[in-house]
Amino acid sequence: MERLGKFSLELEPKKTRLVEFGRFALRMVKERGKRLETIYFLGFTHFCTRNRKGNFMVGHKIEKSRFRRSVQNIQTLMREIRHYSLREQVEKINQVLRGHYAYYGIGGNFKSLFRIYRYAERYWHKMLSSRSQKSSITWERFNSLKQVFPLQRPKLSVPYMRMKALAVL
Repeated sequence: MERLGKFSLELEPKKTRLVEFGRFALRMVKERGKRLETIYFLGFTHFCTRNRKGNFMVGHKIEKSRFRRSVQNIQTLMREIRHYSLREQVEKINQVLRGHYAYYGIGGNFKSLFRIYRYAERYWHKMLSSRSQKSSITWERFNSLKQVFPLQRPKLSVPYMRMKALAVL
């Protein structure tokens, strides 16, 4: 608080709260009969969880509002490029997916990345099917198209081991 005052800054009381977070938070919350709190920061939801060994770790996933915004961006992009050639469509879609994976691709968030990938895949199929009044594209035909023009698969830009190394610094 003193440091903030030094720069003529103050905390916003509506946006500031104390959250029980850490190794013993789960035990303390169970004793009180409440739920674990989460922290929303930089587009991620941070929560307390356990790893496969049963030790405490901080879990990360995409914040719901950011996920919805990403889905809407993909929808509007695909509506705009619906009548482009397949090569151009894949380039634009992959550009958006790469950017999404680069920002949100941290350890523990792979499931959310894969959800965006699956959504883009399904919506692209829908857009390709809506290009003609004659017929829609079957999933077999779509999968053969995807082999020629593949969508960018989810990839972690900062895996767990690198996150641990960065946390020490």
